[in-house]
Amino acid sequence: MSQALIKGLRKYWLKGEKAGSSEVMAILPGFPDNVRTNEKGEFWVAIHCRRTMYAYLSSLYPKIRKFLLKLPIPAKIHYLIHIGGRPHAVVVKYSPEGKLLQILEDSQGIVVKAVSEVEEKDGKLWMGSVLMPFVAVYQLD
Repeated sequence: MSQALIKGLRKYWLKGEKAGSSEVMAILPGFPDNVRTNEKGEFWVAIHCRRTMYAYLSSLYPKIRKFLLKLPIPAKIHYLIHIGGRPHAVVVKYSPEGKLLQILEDSQGIVVKAVSEVEEKDGKLWMGSVLMPFVAVYQLD
């Protein structure tokens, strides 16, 4: 399961000795939106936006974050501060154990932006967004 607030993946045990418990599987480079597995059991994670310095500092000091959110600043400005001002795309692949395997990033947002969905099928990576009108296909081989 993904956790946007801590920007991480947690493994939740359904069976066995650890059933009902969870553990941190991976720390993500930004805010996760969706997680999908491929045929090998690896995880592709769609990262909506990278973590900015503002987001990092506000996570360390929640009282300051709450104060700033109460100021009469338009929501659009808060959004731009959190995503760094320019929409871009990050998708990350992890092993079942949480080892980082691959990162694909369009840091300029030229080809894709604000990826919210990623799916691996037949050697291709399909990406989409709920914010932007696109479907992108990336050849993995």
